[in-house]
Amino acid sequence: MNAPSRKNHATTLLSALAAALLAGIVIPTGAADASKDVGKSWSGTWNNKKYGTSGPLTCTIVGEENGQWIAKFSGMALGKPISYNAIITHKEAGGRTTLSGTTKVDGGDYQWSGAITGTSFTGTYRASNGNNGDLRLQAAPAKK
Repeated sequence: MNAPSRKNHATTLLSALAAALLAGIVIPTGAADASKDVGKSWSGTWNNKKYGTSGPLTCTIVGEENGQWIAKFSGMALGKPISYNAIITHKEAGGRTTLSGTTKVDGGDYQWSGAITGTSFTGTYRASNGNNGDLRLQAAPAKK
């Protein structure tokens, strides 16, 4: 009886993580040509500290709208593939890009924040339902 509940929480967590937190993209916000960042990708892992679950995660920039980035997050949650899009608000400050936001997933209110320094993205999230955790991504090598 505990296993299905745990699966639902992990899937919900990853959904929120991807939909909101995963807004952590290594993106130079001052770029004059936003289209040059489309296709960039970062990979790593996410985890849920409440349930002790984790999995692989990849974030790819797929577009830009109104000064915000549109990103696709894909990975695995409890052995099942997941895929989500997220709108990312970002701010460049002192050689580092900071991110923050909120979202609602399966009735839970999620707050997240992140920072991008060099090729590393780190982020944390906390939800009204107790889900909390982080993600760690690294930029993929530039395509030639």
